[in-house]
Amino acid sequence: MVIVHVLTRLLRAGSEENTLATARAQVAAGHRVVIVFGREWDATVRASAEAFAEVVCIEAMVHPIHPVQDPVAVRRMADLFKRLGADVVHTHQSKAGVLGRLAARIARVPCVIHGVHILPFVNVGQVQAVVYVAAERFCAGFTDAFISVSPSVRDACIERSIGAPDRHFVAFSAMDVARFRDPVPPADGHELLGVEAGRPRPPTAVMLAAFEPRKRQLELIRAIPGAFAGLSDWRVLFAGEGETLAEARALVDSLGLSDRIRFAGYRSDPQAIIALADVCLLTSLREGLPRVLVQYAAAGKPAVVSDLPGVTDVIEHDVSALITPGDDVAAAAVATARLLADPAERDRLARGAARIDVEAWTADSMNAAIARAYAAVAARQIKLAA
Repeated sequence: MVIVHVLTRLLRAGSEENTLATARAQVAAGHRVVIVFGREWDATVRASAEAFAEVVCIEAMVHPIHPVQDPVAVRRMADLFKRLGADVVHTHQSKAGVLGRLAARIARVPCVIHGVHILPFVNVGQVQAVVYVAAERFCAGFTDAFISVSPSVRDACIERSIGAPDRHFVAFSAMDVARFRDPVPPADGHELLGVEAGRPRPPTAVMLAAFEPRKRQLELIRAIPGAFAGLSDWRVLFAGEGETLAEARALVDSLGLSDRIRFAGYRSDPQAIIALADVCLLTSLREGLPRVLVQYAAAGKPAVVSDLPGVTDVIEHDVSALITPGDDVAAAAVATARLLADPAERDRLARGAARIDVEAWTADSMNAAIARAYAAVAARQIKLAA
């Protein structure tokens, strides 16, 4: 088959990693795979995609809604799908999900699939939520299958009447979970934490996440001084890069906390960064199934996580993590400070994290689930044609 994957952006993030893993498996199975993405892309990620698949950049596809560029992007993708003779268009991410599916319909692509990596209608304003749900319901009319990253994400779509229940499937995000088991701290760990070599590491919280507004690092940093006031020594280490990183660094400097709140930037050894943690953090406003929670669990680390659909598909409150209200980042800061001050409680939650079965998140499991969804669509279409 000719399979086209469409993404809004091709950056270092979970949905891109999942998509490339799927595309790589499909190429290995003998299919022709084309990866289409918008104006924003990372050179390293693009190079990794080009190593095994065809790639096409649609410059007109931009992340925000754009009344001029969006129709251009749809037209160019529709023309591309026709030229390729696409058998399947598989869209990912919210913007590409709408534009790509519209283009697929115009091009009369036989099979249209949407990967639900995140719920765009969660934790947004009421008007935004109505618009997002309306757009998804409209596109559902010409979507043959939805493949969600977790049961909770699937259920949230079904509850909002986005596609018939029998068109929804689940494929847990793929990752190399083995590398996160029993991780070893990095050689530059003391430097990252600002601690002299040979001295004990202070109680440390780690957050692995791209720096973008929905991850809410800025709100967390603002809450830390008050929440951590009772701790004598501590560190918070952020790993990741993105649009709000410079603002986060400036905020830490303005608070006079550059010795306590540290930044690792992008790391190719996330397991080693997690190994530095006594507590792991995630304060996202929106997610699908946060891949990093699986990584924290594989490492046996207790976590503090803002409540979202999907998080309980990995962790359980007061068993392997503390789940704090989704609209209260300050509560996450307070919970983190409490765990940093209580080694016994950390150990109890760590034992719970170590008991989590993370095997469902392997690449083989994900790709097998996606293949089953494709096969179910094909079987349905054959039945209808008969």
